[in-house]
Amino acid sequence: MRLNILKGIVLIGVCALVLGLFQTQVFQGGYYRNLSEENRIRLVPEEAPRGQVYDRAGKLLATNRASYHLVATPEDVTPDVYPELAHLLKISEREVRERMSSPREYPFAPVVLLRDIPRELLFKVEELRPELPGVSIQTETIRSYPYGPVAAHIIGYLGKINQREYEKGDRERFGMESLIGRSGIEKIYDLRLRGFRGGKQVEVNARGERIRVVAEKTPVPGEDLTLAIDLEFEKRLMELIKDKKATVAFLDLKTNELMALVSSPAFNPNVFVSPSGAAERLQFLKDRDSPLLERGSGAAYPPGSVFKLVTALAALESGKITPQTTFNCPGYFRLKPGGRAFHCWNEKGHGSVDLYRAIERSCNVYFYNVGRLVGADTLAHYARELGLGQTLDLEMTNMAPGLVPDSMWKKNHFKQEWYPGETLSFAVGQSYLLVSPLQILRLAAMLAKDGEWVEPKLIRNPARGADEPKKRIAISEKNIKVIKQGMLKVVNSDYGTGQLARIDFDQLAGKTGTAQAPPKAPHAWMTGFFPYQNPEIAFVVLLEHGGSGGINAARVVKQAIHIWKELYQPV
Repeated sequence: MRLNILKGIVLIGVCALVLGLFQTQVFQGGYYRNLSEENRIRLVPEEAPRGQVYDRAGKLLATNRASYHLVATPEDVTPDVYPELAHLLKISEREVRERMSSPREYPFAPVVLLRDIPRELLFKVEELRPELPGVSIQTETIRSYPYGPVAAHIIGYLGKINQREYEKGDRERFGMESLIGRSGIEKIYDLRLRGFRGGKQVEVNARGERIRVVAEKTPVPGEDLTLAIDLEFEKRLMELIKDKKATVAFLDLKTNELMALVSSPAFNPNVFVSPSGAAERLQFLKDRDSPLLERGSGAAYPPGSVFKLVTALAALESGKITPQTTFNCPGYFRLKPGGRAFHCWNEKGHGSVDLYRAIERSCNVYFYNVGRLVGADTLAHYARELGLGQTLDLEMTNMAPGLVPDSMWKKNHFKQEWYPGETLSFAVGQSYLLVSPLQILRLAAMLAKDGEWVEPKLIRNPARGADEPKKRIAISEKNIKVIKQGMLKVVNSDYGTGQLARIDFDQLAGKTGTAQAPPKAPHAWMTGFFPYQNPEIAFVVLLEHGGSGGINAARVVKQAIHIWKELYQPV
């Protein structure tokens, strides 16, 4: 009896073993065959080189360099390798294990332990390779910016892709270790610049050592881009404002292309692609001077007296004044007898002035009178017609739209009526009004082009403008010419507020501004175009808390125009 029971148990065990082998070999044979293959074959991804970025003269602004990454395949790493890796990387074994457990694109894929390793570590790893099974060096290209901070705000910088971006991205273009554009051209044209990834199927032995390449897919490099900016002009202007919080921009009036867009302080985008730049990245983020901020299009300021150009156009277009309309300036203005005094910058007053003299001398009292006649809502209408209060259609990130207030805006935001005194401040570029320097540059360019709408561009296109339809602003050319004549006097008259920008080789037209920004010093502005007859360029200068526009900004304008002449009109 006992023998029969034992035979039955053995028979059941044999049957179970046979069934298990049958399931393993027949039903799950393919699964285990794949696992065996994956143990033998390793997939090594390869990022595509990003497209290169050039300036208008063909000089490289962003390129690629060789980079070496320390990688490891966890399945091939033996326990005795962890202490060695910890010693090489100068981190704890625990951190090594944490890095090794990072998510991977596919089974048996290598994990990047350290990107862009220095040559000393590269040589050390190669020397110790026989003692480090599963560890290898992966060669890729990495972004490089030869001129560091020059044009950094325009080009932008890269950052590692996050999980959400990876999950949404095309696997042919994005990997878990990919770098992705975070600002500027690098972000806006990321897909054009990045290309298509490649990789290799590599056969390895039991120690994870490479035996041969089984298959290979060559990466497809990204497209190249050519920008409108001039590297040499950009460098010279950057030197001009290096110790200031400022921005300078120049526009080619024939093509509407930005020849230069300089913002100071700047940053070095190379630190965003190298692990050794972590401390500098943190410093940029914490710096109170905001070096990552592109001040030309990404910040908005009260425009001060440069806005008087808009006020004058609004008054002429609405028929409230003519160029010959005069107002007396005793140095102050009151809305009603005994009321609050709104002061002119010239405490002694300008006397009786017409529109030309009011622009020339930037008389506040004249524009207080004009603002009272025109009204806040009409001022706002013409400000928007001239492109203020809206972002530009420009290849930049994080652009500030600014703010053009009116009575409805105030009622919606503050539940209050608009007061007449606020109109006076609005008329001279203060109150709630905010503009970006590039909006003011566009305003100057449209005046230079007698009312043709201007949309600045950063991507180079030598044929641009030839067949494009010409859109116009709804302001008469006759009134624009009046404003331009006033701007000519600003620089070339001995009473003009911008006479420090005067040059001796042609006539410059401009408008200065000193915008109050309490409790700090005012912002210094100057905008305009050159030369007065058949203008070729428009410009804007903003010195953040830079004091007087007629002194400090005008001096920068003069130096900048001389630099432009040296580069574009050499003797």
